[in-house]
Amino acid sequence: MNDAVLARPPVSCNEPARVNASRRLTAAYVKAAAYELGFDLCRIAAPRRSHVHMAYFKQWLAAQCHGDMAYLARNLELRADPRRLRLTAGLEVNSIVVLGVDYGQGNLPQAIAQDPARGIIARYASRRDYHAVVKPLLFALDATLRQRSGRRQRAKCWVDTGPVVERDWAMASGMTFTGKNCCAINPAQGSWLFLAVLCIPETVAADPPPFDADAGPAPDAVMAGLPWDAQVGQWVLPNRDGTRGLATCGACTRCLVQCPTQAFTGPFMLDARKCISYWTIEARGPAPRHLRAGFGNRIFGCDVCQEVCPWNRDAPGRGPRIAALRDRDDWRAPHLLEGFRPDRPYWLSDAAFRDHFRGAPVKRAKRQGLLRNVCTALGNWGDPAALPALLQARNDPAEAVRLHAVWALGRIWARTGHPAARAYLQQTQAAPETRALQEEADLALGQGTGARKISDWPAAPYPETGDASASRTSVRDGTPSPESGPA
Repeated sequence: MNDAVLARPPVSCNEPARVNASRRLTAAYVKAAAYELGFDLCRIAAPRRSHVHMAYFKQWLAAQCHGDMAYLARNLELRADPRRLRLTAGLEVNSIVVLGVDYGQGNLPQAIAQDPARGIIARYASRRDYHAVVKPLLFALDATLRQRSGRRQRAKCWVDTGPVVERDWAMASGMTFTGKNCCAINPAQGSWLFLAVLCIPETVAADPPPFDADAGPAPDAVMAGLPWDAQVGQWVLPNRDGTRGLATCGACTRCLVQCPTQAFTGPFMLDARKCISYWTIEARGPAPRHLRAGFGNRIFGCDVCQEVCPWNRDAPGRGPRIAALRDRDDWRAPHLLEGFRPDRPYWLSDAAFRDHFRGAPVKRAKRQGLLRNVCTALGNWGDPAALPALLQARNDPAEAVRLHAVWALGRIWARTGHPAARAYLQQTQAAPETRALQEEADLALGQGTGARKISDWPAAPYPETGDASASRTSVRDGTPSPESGPA
């Protein structure tokens, strides 16, 4: 798909239909049009009330597991029942076109992924912002469907931004099942997927939903915490060759065990307040002190629960067919100290940050958020080479940045006993701008005079994420592998 398609504006709803309006809109036509535009997956779902996941979702919200993401609690009734949505001119939603884009593009070389002097950016964000790329394609798809059916009014479409739960509709259409890591997993493509929906008034034959071989646990049981190796949820979905097979996590626990911050309290139960992605992308304040060491060198998001998933091991990993969504090497694992250079101060200057990350998803965290995260990574690196950069961050206007810079100085002081780290901490201790900075400096200086006195220093500068090399058979038949079970 070339950029000309991305730049094509949506057809005006005032344009007259150019084809015979009596021609029916078929599922085959919709899917062919979607594939031509670059989508990897396309299924059709019939709108209905989403019972099971919404019951769990409401309990999850009530438990405040969403942290400060207040937008998730809005429009709950619309999220629960898309039939309540109204299209232009009062048209009802009669079909939901669910679309998926595969963004899996191979793993970073180990020499880069395990280099603590680099910052790791989540795979989805090492390319142009998918919202800006996929949304115009949805407009183009709708224009094609309107032209076919004779409809003049625009449909409604969303890419992870509207009052719809894309993951639920991907499952209802038979495209994916929900894994223990809460990700939407397609048996043929894995879980490296961008999901989108197009709600249209035409009635199109829906794809069969997954046959539920196991009704799965009740929301109350999920919230209470299921046994990690519980074999919960089995669905029959289409395989890559067109046949249908069993899709399940079985007794596998890799994603739960290897989460660096133990954000999962059980299968399907993720507490965002412990999640690296939440703290490095959504949160604006300082991350909890006890979680920071687990961040390693991840500065925007975290992919561990997908990297270790056996369903991703055999996925094609060819990357998006849409050229604009392919990886940018300069975004995926930047050198942490590069953005402090006078000629490339993108961690320190808003203008340089906007220029360097133009069109990138990391702009959601803003410069201060990324710099806060970089300070955490520098502290986990623990090398005195980071001291000049941390001193600059220590003077940033954002308090969250200053707090993380002081914490990182404390990590270097505790690990190496470097006198400059101690001097910077003492300066903060003597003249703190806020009580929080005073406390951070006090704690840092109280850690001791060298690495032997610190108890929470990780054994490795970058916590291992494990691998997904275990047999796929153990996932399909539910036989626990040697690594299965809680740590």
